[in-house]
Amino acid sequence: MRRPLILVAVAAVLVAMAAVAWQAFLRPGEILVLRAAAGERSGDAFRLMSEIGEVLARHSDSVRLDVVETASNSENLTLVQAGTVDLAAIQSDAPAVVSTRLVARLFADAFLLVAWADSGILTPADLAGKRIALPPHATSEQRAFWAVADHYDIDPLSLTRLALPAEEALARMLKREVDAVFLVRSLRDPVVLRFFEDAKLVRRGALRVVPIDQAEAMTLKRPFLRASELVKGAFDGSPPLPPADIVTAGMDRLLVAAAGAPEEAVAELTRVMMEQRLDLALRTPLAAAITAPGRGDAGLPLHPGAERYYLRDEPGFLQENAEPMALIVTLAAMLVSGIMALRARLMADRKNNADKYNHDLLVLSQRARDATSTGELAACKAELTAILEKCVIDLDTDEVTEAGFQSFSLLWEAVRTVIEDRQREVSPAN
Repeated sequence: MRRPLILVAVAAVLVAMAAVAWQAFLRPGEILVLRAAAGERSGDAFRLMSEIGEVLARHSDSVRLDVVETASNSENLTLVQAGTVDLAAIQSDAPAVVSTRLVARLFADAFLLVAWADSGILTPADLAGKRIALPPHATSEQRAFWAVADHYDIDPLSLTRLALPAEEALARMLKREVDAVFLVRSLRDPVVLRFFEDAKLVRRGALRVVPIDQAEAMTLKRPFLRASELVKGAFDGSPPLPPADIVTAGMDRLLVAAAGAPEEAVAELTRVMMEQRLDLALRTPLAAAITAPGRGDAGLPLHPGAERYYLRDEPGFLQENAEPMALIVTLAAMLVSGIMALRARLMADRKNNADKYNHDLLVLSQRARDATSTGELAACKAELTAILEKCVIDLDTDEVTEAGFQSFSLLWEAVRTVIEDRQREVSPAN
């Protein structure tokens, strides 16, 4: 009867162990999907995030990326702040709130002011009285234009403005329905590059990339901007466009996450972006610009998941302070060793004092045994009392240890007994 019960119990234990092993080692890991708002489908950010999603699927078993098309960077920011998406590509001038966390710096956007060469527009100030195509209303790109207009003191009423999506604005430009177009795009944006190619084909005139030569000064008032250089031939090599190196303004495109985005998933995404940049760069040159964000980018803190990856190789407190800590430990060891040596020396001195008193007692004991008169024995007894007084005083001043005094006490009692016995022996004789 007992044997079947034992077999059942053993089988139950084996089943439980198998279940635990499967749960811990064999069960497929849960795949987390991060939703990322990336702007227009034709934009650089959408293209880059889509490539990141494909590379992530190849190099990660636990995280996938769902790239969501949106109308603008402003919408991206709204979605991530509301928690509708986990990630968003935004420009560094976006008014992000503290609930948004940085993940990475994706690439740099440049302010591109393109005009017809015969329009007379040589600087931003020459836009007065001209027709210009601007990015749509309430977008960070249009806010960027008004930052330029404010710096160059351009009267908004002097402009004939059309707020249009990038592709439509460039199409109007090719038809010469506007004199200039303002964009905030990367230098490798396919829409921009195709525009310059089409402009050569339609042969309606030469184009000029207008320098924003006071970009450095603009950064003083707007720290999220930065001055950048457009090198000669950046958009065309024959003839070169621009014909020489020029200065323009720009800002960074950042990848941010909602504060509640899963830490493990964001850490894995960051790892793949940083460690598989070569794979990404083969798909799109924009990926070569992906870097860790600066602490001050957009005034936002790092997401804990991204921070965990970036700090993986940084030394801990003990590693970083190994030499000072080793010095402190060495000095402490030397100090303890010195204290112990000093204590041993003091203990030895105190033991020597006790030994001296014991020696005096032994000498006194011998004198008592050799005494032949009560007078000699009385002197021995007085000396015995004097030795006791000295030893007690030394005990009070820590010149003699407790253990030494105990051995002294036993010997002192023995010597007193010797003296008293000798007194009894000598008295009858006297």
